Amino acid sequence: MLRFRSGGLTAVQAADELKITPRRFYQLYLSFLKAVGRRQSQHWSPGPSGGDHRRPWPDGCRDLLEKLLRAKVSYSAAASEVLRLLHHRMDRATVRRFALTHGLAPARTRAPRQPVRRWQTQKVGQLWQYDASPHRWLPDQDWQPTLLNLLDDHSRWNVDARLFERETLLAHLDFLGRALQSNGLPLALYVDYHSFFFTHTPEAHTQLAAALSFYGVSLRFAPTPQAKGKVSYCT
Repeated sequence: MLRFRSGGLTAVQAADELKITPRRFYQLYLSFLKAVGRRQSQHWSPGPSGGDHRRPWPDGCRDLLEKLLRAKVSYSAAASEVLRLLHHRMDRATVRRFALTHGLAPARTRAPRQPVRRWQTQKVGQLWQYDASPHRWLPDQDWQPTLLNLLDDHSRWNVDARLFERETLLAHLDFLGRALQSNGLPLALYVDYHSFFFTHTPEAHTQLAAALSFYGVSLRFAPTPQAKGKVSYCT
C-alpha cells in the first residue's frame, strides 16, 4: 500500500502482486487510508479473505462452450446447454467473459439508425405536405430559385408547384392562395419548423399560420427533416 501511495507502482501492478482484482485492491486501499487518517497505519491489516467459493468447471465444459460459441449460440443459450448437459450452473456474464477471453465473442456492429416513420393519412385532403427547396432547377442558371410544392399525403398527387425567385412570406402567401383557390382547403399542412410557420411563443401564431388558421387549415410539424421524406418534385 505504501508503494502504491508513493507512486512506486500502479493499481494494476499492485493487484497482480496481491493476486486480487483492481476493484478489490481499491477497496483495501480505502480501508488503508482510513487507518492512516486515524494514525493506525502501522497496525492496519486487510483482514481475512472470503476465498474463492466457485465450483470448478466439470470436464468438457470448456470444449462445449467453445463449440456453442463458434456456432454463434447466444450467451444465455450456452449457459442453458451447460446446465442441461453437464448439470453445471453458470450465468450469462460468465459465458460472456469466457468468450471475450478466448476470442469467441461476436464482432460488435452498430445497427443503422432507423428512419422516423409516421402513419399515412386515410383520405384525400386530410394532409398536404408542404415544402420549399432552393435549387438550380433550370440549366445554365447562376442562381437558385425556390420551388414551393404541395403533395397530398394519401393519394401522392402533386397538388401544385411553382418557382419563385426566393423564399419569402409574400411567395408563400401567393403560392398558397392560388393553390387553395384551385384545389380547395386541406385539413392540415405538414411543414417543418421554419420561422414562417413556427414561433417559440406559446399560443402565438406567425403571420402565415394565422392566415391559414383563419380558413381552418392547421399546421402539423415534422419532428425531423427526414420525417417528411415523401415530397417528390416534378422537374
